[in-house]
Amino acid sequence: MRTTMILASFVLFGLACQPTKQKEETMTAPEKIAPPTLTKAWETDSTMLTCESVIYDTFRDVLYVANINGVPPTAKDNDGFISIISTDGEVIEQEWVTEISAPKGMGIVDSSLFVTNIDEVVEIDIPSGMIVSRYPIEGAAFLNDISVTNDEDVYISDTGTNTIHVLNNGDIRTWLNDSTLVGPNGLLHQGSHIMVASYYGDEFSRIDINTKMRETITDSIPGGDGIVSYGDHYMVSTWNGEVYFVDNTGSSTLILDTKSAGQNAADICYLSEKKLLLIPTFFGNTVVAYAVK
Repeated sequence: MRTTMILASFVLFGLACQPTKQKEETMTAPEKIAPPTLTKAWETDSTMLTCESVIYDTFRDVLYVANINGVPPTAKDNDGFISIISTDGEVIEQEWVTEISAPKGMGIVDSSLFVTNIDEVVEIDIPSGMIVSRYPIEGAAFLNDISVTNDEDVYISDTGTNTIHVLNNGDIRTWLNDSTLVGPNGLLHQGSHIMVASYYGDEFSRIDINTKMRETITDSIPGGDGIVSYGDHYMVSTWNGEVYFVDNTGSSTLILDTKSAGQNAADICYLSEKKLLLIPTFFGNTVVAYAVK
């Protein structure tokens, strides 16, 4: 009887283990996909002045462009402005918002447009086009990009101090200060993570919002600037004039190079429904749209 029970136990144990083994055998690593191709669709005229970033307002179906104008981009010269253009590249309002020195990254929360401005974040009421608040950040040196979460947390990179700040409901706090970020520039909120492109290093990485643990996705993107999601993958621009496709395996492929044409590729924006990648060309003084296929 005891022998029979032992044999039965082994049979049950074998059956219990079988599905697990089968599941392990069917698990596969993410597949690499072919990088997208970019074809120029349109370009604004050259009235954009040292344009650093572009963002899409889905509610109003327009684009906002941050223009630094006079350089250096740390000069408090009060000559920067925000433009409004259409998704076809028509300039709707050249100087929609002024009284900003060096606007760079932008993010939208409800009817507010948040813009970095050297050592402060400016809040613009979109319906009126008026600056309603300014949020100075003590110790900030070069506030750069912005990314907004579903909880309306506004993440802000400071490339000059290796810091990422968070603004929510008027309250600003330092979220992360880490010298190994090597000049955090581009930010992109993705679920439980913040994606970061390093300007002074070559790293494109992912930081867990809760644990702040950082994982390098690829270390082959020099001078990282803007980040956009492309399905489960990413496109990352470099200020020097490149765009890389980074797939979910961490493989990076150069898909655009405008360095020889003297065009930078600053903080990019992707319109997924229109399949357009928008690139502000900084010293090129235009926004260029590329059809993504």
